[in-house]
Amino acid sequence: MSPARTLLGADGLRPVSPRLIPARYLGGLIPDLIALALAVACVVLAVRLDWWWLGLVALVPLLVVAPGLILTPRRVRALGYLDRDEDLVVASGIMFRSVTGTPYGRVQSVEIHEGPIERRFGIARISYSTASTDVDGSIPGLPREEAERLRELLTTRGIERMQSL
Repeated sequence: MSPARTLLGADGLRPVSPRLIPARYLGGLIPDLIALALAVACVVLAVRLDWWWLGLVALVPLLVVAPGLILTPRRVRALGYLDRDEDLVVASGIMFRSVTGTPYGRVQSVEIHEGPIERRFGIARISYSTASTDVDGSIPGLPREEAERLRELLTTRGIERMQSL
């Protein structure tokens, strides 16, 4: 097996950094705490006012937050990318899988985004736009060095492919 192949996942794509999982948990901490506070407030009011139905309302915020907490690791593992000779392939999704190939010659701009949480975990998100408005894409959770390498690759190959058109 070649050294480059060992970095690829089972589906042949490079996975994003596993550090994206705690970064997403930390990024959603405030909305999750607000939902938890609403659930607790509903339960307290249900007990104090003897309104049993308010206890059922407490389930709504929990049902909104729980899938995000449970599925975040699996959603991150479903993200992958592969820089091939002619295009960049990006895949995402668990139930509704999306695999998009973008030819390098169509790439017009490439940006690296980092927020405070991403910087704390040493990851970045790369986004690119193409000549078509519906093919723009992004890859979250890349290690900073890999994001720089991919930005350089997309820019260089994009310029080369565009000149050959």
